[in-house]
Amino acid sequence: MTTDPFAGLGAEFSDHEHAFLRAVLKDQTGLTHDIVRAAAVEILAHKHNGRSVETVRGHVAQILTRAWSRVRAQNSPRALDPRRETMTRTAVTTVRHVMPYLNYFTLEDSHFTHARFDGTQSGEMQRAVFHMADAVTVLPYDPVRDRVLLVEQLRFGPFGRGDVYPWTYEPVAGRIDLGEPPEVTARREAHEEAGVTLAALHKAGDYYVSPGAATEFLVSYVGIADLPDDAAGVGGLAEEHEDIRAFLVPFDALMAMCDAHQLDTGPLYLTALWLARHRDRLRKECGVTA
Repeated sequence: MTTDPFAGLGAEFSDHEHAFLRAVLKDQTGLTHDIVRAAAVEILAHKHNGRSVETVRGHVAQILTRAWSRVRAQNSPRALDPRRETMTRTAVTTVRHVMPYLNYFTLEDSHFTHARFDGTQSGEMQRAVFHMADAVTVLPYDPVRDRVLLVEQLRFGPFGRGDVYPWTYEPVAGRIDLGEPPEVTARREAHEEAGVTLAALHKAGDYYVSPGAATEFLVSYVGIADLPDDAAGVGGLAEEHEDIRAFLVPFDALMAMCDAHQLDTGPLYLTALWLARHRDRLRKECGVTA
């Protein structure tokens, strides 16, 4: 028997809101109760902002990917240092919020208060947050040849900042699609962006990239791979207009680039330094004795 993912939501939403949700998510597959509830946060904000069912349906794939990020955040809490305070999101009270922008990403403008460390309540504050899907980065590493594969591509963030050089060095990267575990994303993106098949995956960290302004949460890996000379080249998905150059860098050169501040992006610095810390172990596990 198929379970209705909308069942049980009636008490939380009005009949009009329930009908709007069903109309927006009509014909979507892979829906669960948790995903519908998470997607409703955004869908109904756009409804109350005056957007039509047709407008919101035009962005439903991105909305569901962001909903999957919310589900992951709720069901996969981060590891916490025992010395930190343990206030949860229940210590934040939203006064009102709107989502004035809807496209590949969405923007939320919120007024809220929160509990303070001294036990008092803050005054009302206003903040904006840029909603993005969770994503994965993976640095392919060949322990036998002792080299990594980097990718270079145009990034609109540096371009928008006015950077003279908006092409950046990065690990392979991609968003985590609806229902997808991050390990699957890492393997898929390595194949799509660089034509590389990964063996063992080693988690280097999971973290927020810019927690003051963006929801983006990354899971970063080092992936064991065979990287012969012909692993370099230009690739990417034609239907997404990707133009991605993959090139090979010896480990010592990677460390020299790190010291010279030439790695461009935070995930690449983080993963390169994790690799430096664990390189000897990875080589030993792969049978490299020198």
